[in-house]
Amino acid sequence: MHDHLAALLRGGGGGAHPQAVHGAAVRLGCIASTFLCNKLLLAYLRRPVLEDARRLFDEMPRRNLASWYILISSSARLGALSEAFVLFSGILHGAGRGSCDRPDSFTLGALAAGCARAKNIVAGAQVHACAVKFGMDEDESVAGALVDTYAKCGHVDSAWRAFALAPQRSVVSWTSMIACLVNQACPGYQDSAITLFKKMLALKVWPTNVTFSCILKVFDVPELLPVGMQVHGCLLKMGTEVDPALGSALMTMYGRCGGVEGMTRLACRIKHDVFFRTSLLVAYARNGYNTEAIGVFREMIMENVAFDQSAITSLLQVCSSLGQLRMVKEVHCYALRTFFRSDTLLLNAAITAYSRCGDITSAENVFNLLENKDIISWTALLTCYGQNGLAQEVLMFFKEILRRGLESPVFCITSVLRACSITIDLTAGLQIHSRALKLGIDADTSVENALVNLYAKCGSVQVALKIFNSMRNRGIISWNALITSFSQHGDEETAVQLFHLMQEEGVCPDDYTFVGLLSSCSRMGLIQEGCEYFKQMTAKYNLVPKMEHYTCMVDLYGRAGKFSDAMDFIGAMPYQSDQMKANYCFYGTAAKLGFG
Repeated sequence: MHDHLAALLRGGGGGAHPQAVHGAAVRLGCIASTFLCNKLLLAYLRRPVLEDARRLFDEMPRRNLASWYILISSSARLGALSEAFVLFSGILHGAGRGSCDRPDSFTLGALAAGCARAKNIVAGAQVHACAVKFGMDEDESVAGALVDTYAKCGHVDSAWRAFALAPQRSVVSWTSMIACLVNQACPGYQDSAITLFKKMLALKVWPTNVTFSCILKVFDVPELLPVGMQVHGCLLKMGTEVDPALGSALMTMYGRCGGVEGMTRLACRIKHDVFFRTSLLVAYARNGYNTEAIGVFREMIMENVAFDQSAITSLLQVCSSLGQLRMVKEVHCYALRTFFRSDTLLLNAAITAYSRCGDITSAENVFNLLENKDIISWTALLTCYGQNGLAQEVLMFFKEILRRGLESPVFCITSVLRACSITIDLTAGLQIHSRALKLGIDADTSVENALVNLYAKCGSVQVALKIFNSMRNRGIISWNALITSFSQHGDEETAVQLFHLMQEEGVCPDDYTFVGLLSSCSRMGLIQEGCEYFKQMTAKYNLVPKMEHYTCMVDLYGRAGKFSDAMDFIGAMPYQSDQMKANYCFYGTAAKLGFG
């Protein structure tokens, strides 16, 4: 009879309800069958109903090792780790009828997996000690679970020791170790993850989709794009089926590395589920493809696809980059309707978006309604005031930040210095510089760049140069600030020299660099050099000249008396709608030289 009842409990959801079979077993006197009770345990735990399973276990007349292992492994899997350890202790101490004082590898592996899931390093270490005691630490399943436990708890050294001592390593162990290294902030660990992945391939341990998804997280800067593409090629060569999670990981990799072509090809080949579309939207936004990002957003809206936090944050960034205040408000309202109203990260992005669109009132409203303000929230509103020229509000707000004793002052100091440079407020800038010295952050690269920019824009060129010469890492902002400042204050020769020094140090110039450089050439009458620099913009640096650059060139020809060349240059300009501006510059120069 008990065989017939056990047959009713077949898996897959098609069997009878375990409570019905349990009741029948009690009525028919079959509850003494350990085989049937174990089947009932499995049936309860498949649902899962842990309380009913434990009640049955306590009532069992006879238990064998399988009874204990079923309940221990299921308790660990379902998050009842304390319960699992109580039961495990029962095995070790010979508790219960028909029990044994020696666990098997399956039980230890299940316990270790439960510790990994709960990220409980103390319990994991206890399981490890038990495995060593019973000589099971070299068992493949136990060793793999221990590696996963240490990895998920962030204990790299312990994970590596468990991995290195395992005589046979499954793909799960390799994946866990790679994931552990990838998740560390130190670049050295991430390099080790790439090395381990290559070794895995060399030993012909074939990666799974999870392995590929883990290693792809390493590639997050343009310099690593070629290696990321090699990994993509590897999974294609292996014939790996790209599921939604792996497709999302690939899109994220291309987005972070700036691989626009890879993003486009991937978008054409992979089914667009919610995860992939979110990754696609974020990738487009990260790389400045705002129109494409909005296109993905509209597709998701039409298909009633729910957005997550990263998608909403990216949309706010896109809309603010385009100056679309109305769209910013629409996205913000959507976020409020979909239970994101208490998400600090998202609301910080909303403050920044309103700031970029010049809507100070809305930025303040979001800030005031934000329940859990962090330093990013305060910095976002402070930056909003600075970007919109409200220098006094910046200083008052900064004093409030200091009064509240908020940490991470570097971001605030940098934002305040930028605000002072925008408003050309040297007095306030000196106060903030003094504060940076007191806080000991004046040598921070971002603070140094902001200080150089401040003093240069306020005309204190020598102070800016002194700070610049002491910097270890000179950013493009500092170079541009100095070149422009020397050009505007009559030292064009130094501006040109700085440009050459900038090239020697391998710093790539941008649009702003050439405005200062061409202005210097114009004032110094360096026609040939100015023309050469103008050509370098497109030929060497792939920069598209803007109206400011054309204006500088017309001024260059005009100051040198090359009026015919200036008129030819104006005629060849692509900015037809702005031609009057160039003509005005030309005739203004001619008048200054006595030709008007």
